[in-house]
Amino acid sequence: MISTIIFDIDLTLVDSLQACVEGTNLIARRFGLPEKSDREVLEAISLPLEPFWRKMWGGYDPAWRDYYESSVSATVDINRPLYPGAVELLKKARERGIALGVATNRMNPWLDLADMGIAEFFDTAVGPDATVKPKPHPDIPQLAVKQLHADASAVILVGDSPLDMKSALSAGIRGLGLTQGGYTERELLDAGAWKVRPDLAALDEFLDKPSGYSLG
Repeated sequence: MISTIIFDIDLTLVDSLQACVEGTNLIARRFGLPEKSDREVLEAISLPLEPFWRKMWGGYDPAWRDYYESSVSATVDINRPLYPGAVELLKKARERGIALGVATNRMNPWLDLADMGIAEFFDTAVGPDATVKPKPHPDIPQLAVKQLHADASAVILVGDSPLDMKSALSAGIRGLGLTQGGYTERELLDAGAWKVRPDLAALDEFLDKPSGYSLG
């Protein structure tokens, strides 16, 4: 029986790709770096900021972070809408008695959830600021499971990327991949996804009959 659902944030709860592409290319133009395509950003969006920039441009300059924090973050973050039906889904999960958590490579995830207006639905939110290794290491989802006092066999991690699926697999929980972010079903399955669905709306089936999805 599914008793606990842990969510990634970017491209899982919030449609953040275009905001991230915009922010990346604002930095690129400011510092004379190559601009990046949607696909290039997609392949790194799940990483923490410094590794993200290293993947984009092969290095890291603290000036990029200063510029991001002073001139980019507030501008692009307002363009990160929740996916349609996200709030309704979270409400329904809570009504079914399902515990909810977040496992993300974003620093200070509670701040993001508060900005999105959905912090009230979650029992825990774990990011790399909790002094654990970022996904795809298992540390973040494992800590979320521990903080939720959950049985790993009754937990699913919902995410959009192969990184999420690898992290779930290594943490000993099921990864449910969503193709809404841009990765294909095959890419998610190859990374270890337990099941793949097109979008958040498809999670209704797991809320309506959670006892039908035991690991057995």
